[in-house]
Amino acid sequence: MSPEPVFRRPNAAGSLPRRVRFASAALVLVASGLVGASGCFALADGLPPPLDAFYYPTGLVVSPGGTALYVANSDVDLQYNGGTVFALDLVKLRADTGKLRQAIVDAAASSAGGDEAMRAACGTLGVGRNDNTTLYPGPCAPVALAPYQQGGKAVTIGAFASDAVIAVKPNPCADGRGARLFVPVRGDPSVTYFNITDDREINCDGAPLPASSPCGATICLDCGVTTAGGRCARDFLVGRDPSDSQRGLTLPVEPFGIAVDDRSESIVVVHQTEQTASLVVNRWESEPVLEHYLTNLPPGPTDVASFPIPRFIEENRETVDYTPAFGVSFRSTAVFDVLRYNDDGGSSPARPFVTRNASVRIGTTASSTDSRGIAVDGSKRRACEEMCPTGAVRNGCLRACAEDNPLGIYMANRAPAALVIGQVETRFTEREGPNGPEVTGAFEEVTFHDSVPLAFGASRVKMGQIIGKDGLPAWRVFAVTYDSGIVFSYDPASRRVDNVIKTGRGPHALAFDTERVRDEAGNLVLDAEGKPIWYSTMYVAQFTDSYVGVVDLDMRNQATFGALYMTLGQPVPPKESQ
Repeated sequence: MSPEPVFRRPNAAGSLPRRVRFASAALVLVASGLVGASGCFALADGLPPPLDAFYYPTGLVVSPGGTALYVANSDVDLQYNGGTVFALDLVKLRADTGKLRQAIVDAAASSAGGDEAMRAACGTLGVGRNDNTTLYPGPCAPVALAPYQQGGKAVTIGAFASDAVIAVKPNPCADGRGARLFVPVRGDPSVTYFNITDDREINCDGAPLPASSPCGATICLDCGVTTAGGRCARDFLVGRDPSDSQRGLTLPVEPFGIAVDDRSESIVVVHQTEQTASLVVNRWESEPVLEHYLTNLPPGPTDVASFPIPRFIEENRETVDYTPAFGVSFRSTAVFDVLRYNDDGGSSPARPFVTRNASVRIGTTASSTDSRGIAVDGSKRRACEEMCPTGAVRNGCLRACAEDNPLGIYMANRAPAALVIGQVETRFTEREGPNGPEVTGAFEEVTFHDSVPLAFGASRVKMGQIIGKDGLPAWRVFAVTYDSGIVFSYDPASRRVDNVIKTGRGPHALAFDTERVRDEAGNLVLDAEGKPIWYSTMYVAQFTDSYVGVVDLDMRNQATFGALYMTLGQPVPPKESQ
């Protein structure tokens, strides 16, 4: 039997709070997750949000196949009647960032050098030199946003978007393509979702699987909008209507962190002020639904991350009992919780739910409280699984990969400022079968064992790849320090910080575009040895001044590596500071 939530929250009713203007200090607090913002606001109040400029961006994610860059803008000072979500043309943006990067590298290496050479490099994108390095770093003036919106989309959502994640159908050859974007919105409150283009490069039985777009366009951002820049339809706001939920639930206030499991079925959202985690179940044949929420968590849940599922389990789902797991960080308690999703498949009707499976003490720093962003690294295990052969030995190989390659787990902590490091080990349960031991189930055990000092204001953590001097991608942990305006690059192999990236004011979300270089026809570009050429770019949502910074992650480019070399969108300081 599935557990019932402790409370039910009715729809908001009556008059809503009047709009207020926050001071610039309050903007910093909201962005860094120190305080909550109002849980509701009047949709009719204020002007429509700008559709041609970033406005306090908080969510940033690259589409599965790399054709679009999705940006969630929060309207955190309530100057408008909502936030926005943009879908930008990443193909064009990638071409232009590459053009500018190469021009800067060439200018730095030229014998002439100097300001004139750099001015000419900036001119490749029609901009001049940077005349305000205090507001935004980099050698060049800002690049206009408009060219990357021509093939893209823009829609209006509620205020206070906090993050963004993408779910894709895990078995497209069997089930067809499908992709959705999910954005937790604190002002509604809701989890607003979008049907987007599944642009993955997929081959089934040697033949390419045709692309699929709900909009019939290369870039899609479908949330029931019928006019350009319109507001998402209510049907796309998960958690607003209690009649959609089997349990008659509405989403609790302050949805903040969000994560989706490898199967793209369970989505867990944590709520900063409610000691609560909500479960949204994503059903591809229908709308996602709020199914359950788990209460009485420690105070201040801030971020959540899903644990990658071992391939051994996925290929033996009929015989191995396993439920997807999520890790949760907290602001006010030195613990890390493990939640598990249960689809309740044995019941009729099924009533999915989440449970608190474990609570792990964090003791690697002085107090270990005030934890923020989480990143989980499954790269070693995935690389091992890719090498497993088919046939009778495959199961043994996949199991060994899961047992011998623990997941890395990394968490930003503010007391003191540090990157807390741990591991997630997979344990299997067995029974004696007719042919020897048989695996019956699996679970994870989390431990923390180390920490690395960071600058003040540690906030988010993401996994991304740089391009090494050998021209090959290598994994790094990127830790954002919002208050210090720095992103730290940590090498898990050498166990050290190998780069300190200076950004603009208030770096918030990160997204990575790492792939092989292709020509205009989509063909791979090869080097002199016939090997593909890799690139890697990091996009940084600069919350305070409302733009997106572009950072080169290719170590071969001495002039631009680890530097914010392009500013996308016109930076605008908070109104209260002007």
